[in-house]
Amino acid sequence: MTDVDYDHICEILTLRYNPNKPSSMAPLKFEDFEPREFSNLEEKIIHIIEQNLLQKQEQLKFDTVSLSLSGGIDSGLTLVMLRRFLPDVKINCISFGFGHESDEVERARELARIYDCDFHEMIKENVLSDLPKLIHIVKEPRWNLYHFYPFEEGRKFSKVFFTGDGGDELFAGYTFRYEKYLSNLKENFGWKERAKLYLSCHERDWVPDQGEMFGEKIDFSWNEIYEHFRTYFDNDLSPLNQVCLADFNGKLLYDWLPSNTCFKENLDLEIESMFLSQEMISFATHIPWEKKYDPLTKRGKILLSSILEKNNGFANKIPLKQGFATDLQFFWKKNSDIVNNFVNSNSEVVKNKIISKNWIEKIQKSDKLDSDPRYISKMLGLLALEIWYRLFISQSMSKDERL
Repeated sequence: MTDVDYDHICEILTLRYNPNKPSSMAPLKFEDFEPREFSNLEEKIIHIIEQNLLQKQEQLKFDTVSLSLSGGIDSGLTLVMLRRFLPDVKINCISFGFGHESDEVERARELARIYDCDFHEMIKENVLSDLPKLIHIVKEPRWNLYHFYPFEEGRKFSKVFFTGDGGDELFAGYTFRYEKYLSNLKENFGWKERAKLYLSCHERDWVPDQGEMFGEKIDFSWNEIYEHFRTYFDNDLSPLNQVCLADFNGKLLYDWLPSNTCFKENLDLEIESMFLSQEMISFATHIPWEKKYDPLTKRGKILLSSILEKNNGFANKIPLKQGFATDLQFFWKKNSDIVNNFVNSNSEVVKNKIISKNWIEKIQKSDKLDSDPRYISKMLGLLALEIWYRLFISQSMSKDERL
C-alpha cells in the first residue's frame, strides 16, 4: 500500500487544490498587481493577442484548431481573434453540455455559424462514468474533470486546442464573488479576516461543518488553511487586486492548469490560451482594477466585453458569468445512486479513518443533499477521494472500471 499524504487530502477537500505542490507556471507576487497608467488599453490587448496567435501558428505549424466554445466572453473573444488574425485556419468549435436548460450549446452553435466554423455538440449527462480513468490521468481526487471530454473530442480534428483559461483571473470575471467580498469587507480587516472572507466567497469548496467531516487521521485547522493566503492579503494592494492575486495563484495555477497538463500529455494535445502568454500576464495584471470591474453595475471584464461587442454576433449579447459547471441539484437527482454506492459507512476512506463515519451517516440522514448544493459538491468530492484511494492506495480498483 502506498503512503497517504493526509495534508494533500485536507487541502483538496477544503480548497479544491493543493497549494503546496509545484505548478507549471510561476505564482504571481503582489508587486505584479500594482497598478500602472496605460493608454489605448483595448488596442494593446488586441496587439498582444495578435502577436501571440501569429507566434503560436509559426511555432506549432497548424492549419486547423479546436476551440472550446460556450456563450461566454473568453471563448467568444478567442473565436473572434482566431478568425481575425488567422483567417485561413479551420476552426472546430466544441460545445459541451450536461443536458440541462442552462447549457449554452445553442448560443455556441449560432456563433460557430456566424464565424464559419465546424460545430461539434457534446451532451454528457453522466460525467461520472469515466471518473476512475480521469482520476488515474490527473492522479488527484477530483470529480470536476469533465473538461477532458471537449479536449478528447477536439483531438479528433487537431493537435492544437484553444481555451479561454486565465480570462477571469486577469480581467476580473468572477463578479458574483467580488460583489459579496466587497460588500462584506470592513476597512479594519487584517489579512486573516480578508482571507476568511475570501474563502466565504468560495463556499461550494467547503461546508460549515468542514472539520467534522475528517476522521482522526487528518488534523484539520482553519488557521492553517488561512495561512496559505497571507501573502495575497497582507500587502498594500486594493481589495480587488488582492482577490485577483489569490484567484490567479489558486484554482487556475493549482487546479485547472495542472489538470490540463495531464490531459495534454494523455491526449498528445497542445492546449493553448491567448490570455496566458507571458506578455498578456505581465500587461493585464498591472491594469487598474477600475478598468476591469464596475462595482456599481456589477460588470466585470469590461475591457474584454468592450472589444467583443464591436464584433458580429456580440452586440448587446454579452452574457452574465455562468461558468463551465452543471446545476448540482439537477445533477444529484440523476447521479445520487452512483455517489451513495461509493460514499457510505463502508467506504475505504471511512474504514481507514480519513473521513468520519458519523459525518457521512449524519449527512445522508439529513435533508442537506436535497436542499444545499454545498453538501452535494462535498459528496462528489468524497466520491473522487474514494476512487483515488482505491486506484492509488489500496489498488482495489481498475482505471477501466466505469461507474
